[in-house]
Amino acid sequence: MAIQTPSLQFSVMCLDLVEEEKRPPTLQYLFYELPFPSLPFQMDRFHVINCWANGRGDFKQSVKILTPSKDKVFIETGEQAFTLEDPYTPQLMINVFQELQFEEEGHYWVQNFLDGKLVLEYPLTIRVIQSAKQEPKLETKLESKNEKKPSSLPTSLGLDEWNIPK
Repeated sequence: MAIQTPSLQFSVMCLDLVEEEKRPPTLQYLFYELPFPSLPFQMDRFHVINCWANGRGDFKQSVKILTPSKDKVFIETGEQAFTLEDPYTPQLMINVFQELQFEEEGHYWVQNFLDGKLVLEYPLTIRVIQSAKQEPKLETKLESKNEKKPSSLPTSLGLDEWNIPK
């Protein structure tokens, strides 16, 4: 069997998954950031799911998550062996990270390796949710009697909070 290096078809993070016999897993609560009420925050678990495809042979994957400064490994899987016998049949690698305590805000870095070589890196943003938001007042000079003064400006265009399992 000739070796053919696979490609990483996708790498996603999710809070949970459901596995059913003879069916692909159902990924639940996909995310790109984790907004917490405060730090430090103890996270029960989350998953990084990698899908390798278009290859043939024996390989080893690993996943590392680096701290925001990128100078320290926050957590890593170690090498995980897998075999692709048919390039048209992908291999899902389900990585479970448990009991993680996030100490600081910032962009943590998820790194995916194949046979020791970095193939993909992407950010995982950790942020603190501001619970009692004070919206800034917009002061304007009124030009005419019909003009209305805005009372506040929107402070966020994204999700304000998620219900994250503790």
